[in-house]
Amino acid sequence: MSGYSFELVNVFAEERFGGNPLAVFSDASGLDEREMQLLARQMNLSETVFLFPDGEAAARLRIFTPSQELPFAGHPTLGAAAALHWRGELDSRFQLRTNAGLIPILHSDGVYTLRANPPSARAAGLSRAQAAAMLGLDEEDVALEPVWVDTGSEQLLIRAASAGAVLRARPVHALLLRDATLRPGRSVAYLWHEDGGVATVRLFFEQQGAVLEDPGTGSACANLGGWCALNGLGPLQWRVEQGAALARPNVLHLQVGAEGEVLVGGRVQRVGRGEIFL
Repeated sequence: MSGYSFELVNVFAEERFGGNPLAVFSDASGLDEREMQLLARQMNLSETVFLFPDGEAAARLRIFTPSQELPFAGHPTLGAAAALHWRGELDSRFQLRTNAGLIPILHSDGVYTLRANPPSARAAGLSRAQAAAMLGLDEEDVALEPVWVDTGSEQLLIRAASAGAVLRARPVHALLLRDATLRPGRSVAYLWHEDGGVATVRLFFEQQGAVLEDPGTGSACANLGGWCALNGLGPLQWRVEQGAALARPNVLHLQVGAEGEVLVGGRVQRVGRGEIFL
């Protein structure tokens, strides 16, 4: 019987029990893909991250939801960065390898920040009326036609007309599957509104026959920054607030530089640790 240690952390958490929960298996050597998927299902968190040695980066990450592996996700990347940095073996700048490529990390004053991949975007072919119906909103609640954006994990971004519209959204399962499916098993929509440098956001996804909501989504925040960069809105610094509808406050720090670089950061809180036996 082999034991694998893990840490529980909350990412994008300004207080200990805010943020997005994450399980970090800091030494996953010997685990195969099936075992990692089973462990992610056992943890039953939005994501679980498994760390492996890497010759170039501080670690190689494998990121799993309870149902599938993801090429990149923000809160597992930053949670893994914090878990590694707490060991005291890394400087303030290092890199982590994901299936989407090398991700530079910066630690400063308790905030862990990643630099996302350069963005790309493509039209979704959805009208504002279709997007509103999918989200259980009125057409005037949607400001722009949706667009797919990719800085490492492609997602459907929908700009809302107000923060109130973001908080009122009640997605319709059948329409989310029809209109927000990237591939079988991956249906995701990110609703956002910004006012005065504060963005109110929610991310919805389909899993095992239900529409679920993520409390804090770094990859979607990076895609939001990518959308801003592609539309000439940088440089900017936004406070991104997520999780209010779940009573689970998350605070993400989004920066878009003058050259279009996208940075996403947040604080990480230690919650606990344990061991699972296989």
